[in-house]
Amino acid sequence: MTDTTQQLALGGQKIVQDLRVLLKDSEEMLRLAANVPGEGVGALRQKLGTHVETLQSALGDAQENAQRRYRFATVNTERYVRQNPWSSVAIAAGVGFVLGVLSAR
Repeated sequence: MTDTTQQLALGGQKIVQDLRVLLKDSEEMLRLAANVPGEGVGALRQKLGTHVETLQSALGDAQENAQRRYRFATVNTERYVRQNPWSSVAIAAGVGFVLGVLSAR
């Protein structure tokens, strides 16, 4: 997997993780707002409900997008390795050598 592909995968995972945290916090606020009486709270509950629905949709979209990109990168990487096995071995050996030199310092 190339650095760019790896960064995309990690970035997608980070976005999904952040959306999950935001969704959890929003659901908790909605749950807490349900117990508070008052006129203005009704509007707040409605707004929070809409916010939670939007976050759920965004989380689903982000997960689908991350999975699609990961599959695309995996297929392309596998295709490259199958078409260029010696180049792949040379690249892996070069990366291993560089990491060995850096870790020896």
